[in-house]
Amino acid sequence: MADLNHLQSLLDSEARSLHVPGAAVGVLLDGAEHILTTGVTSVDAPAPVTGDTLFQIGSTTKTLTATTIMHLVERGRLDLDGRVRRYLPGFRLADERAAAELTIRHLLTHTGGFLGDIDDGESWDTSALADSIGAYDQLPQLFPPGALASYNNAGFRLLGRIVEVVCGEPYENAVRRVVLEPLGMSSSFFFPWEAATRPHAVGHAVREEGPQVAHTWGLFREGMAEGGLVSSVRDQLRYAAFHLGAGGEVPVAAATRELMQAEHVRVGVPWTGIGLPWLLEEQAGVRLVTHGGNIGNLQLSTFVLAPERGFAVTTLTNSASGKVLGKLVTDWCLEHLLDAKPQAVRLALRGPAPEYAGSYDAGQWTFEVDEGLTARFVLRPELVAAGVEGMPDMPLALVEGCDDVAIAADPRQAVGRFLRDDAGEVAFLHLGGRAARRIR
Repeated sequence: MADLNHLQSLLDSEARSLHVPGAAVGVLLDGAEHILTTGVTSVDAPAPVTGDTLFQIGSTTKTLTATTIMHLVERGRLDLDGRVRRYLPGFRLADERAAAELTIRHLLTHTGGFLGDIDDGESWDTSALADSIGAYDQLPQLFPPGALASYNNAGFRLLGRIVEVVCGEPYENAVRRVVLEPLGMSSSFFFPWEAATRPHAVGHAVREEGPQVAHTWGLFREGMAEGGLVSSVRDQLRYAAFHLGAGGEVPVAAATRELMQAEHVRVGVPWTGIGLPWLLEEQAGVRLVTHGGNIGNLQLSTFVLAPERGFAVTTLTNSASGKVLGKLVTDWCLEHLLDAKPQAVRLALRGPAPEYAGSYDAGQWTFEVDEGLTARFVLRPELVAAGVEGMPDMPLALVEGCDDVAIAADPRQAVGRFLRDDAGEVAFLHLGGRAARRIR
């Protein structure tokens, strides 16, 4: 096995370079756990990051929600292809036909078709999730259920509510009982008051003068099922070991884990496919089962399994550049531990065209695409006022012979694509796994 001291050096140097105040990395290979850390939990009150430091893991929480759902499917309490209205009879969407056809599988595979990024409330009441779902009749239906995959946070809120109704208890209690406690994940929590009394990282916004603490938590209670778990890298390795087959038959059996990791929807860009709800990729012939999370561009994480190789790596960070750091760590591990070095590829590109310029609405933000194909990320004013961090402009380039797009400065792989309607007109920008509808 490669010397992990080299990985530690990479972690230390790249975290400094990228202005990531602190990070924790967990590696699992052949049953052996390795934990590496760097930096501090907060630049204002610096304490060293350790293997027990709590981070907000964001959307990797969706896989715990899915594990709970599949536990209920195994026990006959849910049907994977059952209609949502079977479990929530009063459920409504703006599109009545879509509401009637929507299934559990659609939600798990991000193919529900309704707007996926919606506003957060500010409640910690036990009714928060039900109240949020009660407003889904206001969400625009972008396409019929099952027609297209578009990353959908709102769909996982709906799954969380189904868990509550079927189990007869709050979502957080059900996940703790079904997943966290059986796996020994005793350093994983949902509520800020649980984290406040334990060593935890805080999110940072990166400014010209360096990282600054962001005085915000991130998600309120209605968002727990889509991204609310707070966890340590040590607990994340326990979770990874279970999904690699080292944890027995609880909370779900091996056949169910394999079903969750199998491709259910072919995507192409930015993932090869979507499981239940794992995001599937491949590198140098190694199949990767992945997720990750982003809490307001303040705490970002990656989570990668290579099931056939008994391998996992996760990186937890506390600033926006953590996504880049996580990829550097993952790529180092794949190359040096699994001999899966990414191939050097440069896509053939073509010049921009005026037909792609326009505004594309993703709900909480729009992509303003100019004729040179630079996408500007424009947050809604109320999110800016709430302190949500935006994203830098993204210069894109068209891939020769299709509507796919790559990052202009790094054309090694497509990151999205424009989608056309039946008349052949550009109708959506599918970027970062989300379909943003053209509004002008």
